[in-house]
Amino acid sequence: MKISLLQMKIEDNFKKNIEKVSDFSSKVQGSVVVLPELFTTGFNYDYINSLPEDHDTILSRLPSGNTYVGSIVKKIDGKTYNSFFLKNDRGFDFPYSKIHLFPLMDEDKHFTKGKGLAAFKLEGAVCGCGICFDLRFPEMFRIYFKSGVEIFFLPTEWPASRKHHLVTLATARAIENQSYFIFCNAVGNIWGEEFAGESSVIDPYGELELCMGSQVDTIDIVEIDIEKVREFRSKIPTSAYLRPDIYGQ
Repeated sequence: MKISLLQMKIEDNFKKNIEKVSDFSSKVQGSVVVLPELFTTGFNYDYINSLPEDHDTILSRLPSGNTYVGSIVKKIDGKTYNSFFLKNDRGFDFPYSKIHLFPLMDEDKHFTKGKGLAAFKLEGAVCGCGICFDLRFPEMFRIYFKSGVEIFFLPTEWPASRKHHLVTLATARAIENQSYFIFCNAVGNIWGEEFAGESSVIDPYGELELCMGSQVDTIDIVEIDIEKVREFRSKIPTSAYLRPDIYGQ
């Protein structure tokens, strides 16, 4: 599976951000293009509140030939969600909305919590997703693991001041769940906050297959082998040794 991480500085206008993604992603074909959290807006709530109800349909402007994942503002019946999207040439879907809203960004005051988890398939691999702050809650990724998820996607806007947490926790999620863990972070100064970058593809052994460091407005590509997950799980089948009788489901 070809993975393309687009580590970008989110601009102050959704049209600029769509154009930026379109320009970079048009250089690749047949890839899963991973975008940062709220890639069209960032966390500017005045701007988010001014957006039309159908803002999420702007995803249709992304070029064909790739699958895109990330998060975007989605408005439904007067409520606003931070929603994970999956967009390909057949259309787009929103399998998940963020369930852990980050209080330090006042996210809990402006967004509505999602109500559940959702797995999906890409090129025969079982995938799960979260969004940024979700990373701090290993319970949700364990649920995914026990349901057979092999690849995690996590769009983020993670601040530079806690960069070490991002890399350390993502590596832990990969190792403990014997899965690929893929996150794409925003980078640079966005609406007055400095974001860390460090977008990475981490294999089930906790090894970096790609790390983008502090690169700005760059797309990097790596090919991952899902058989690495399956072979590792066969060699050390941790799922067979879980003790729900002691620590619950």
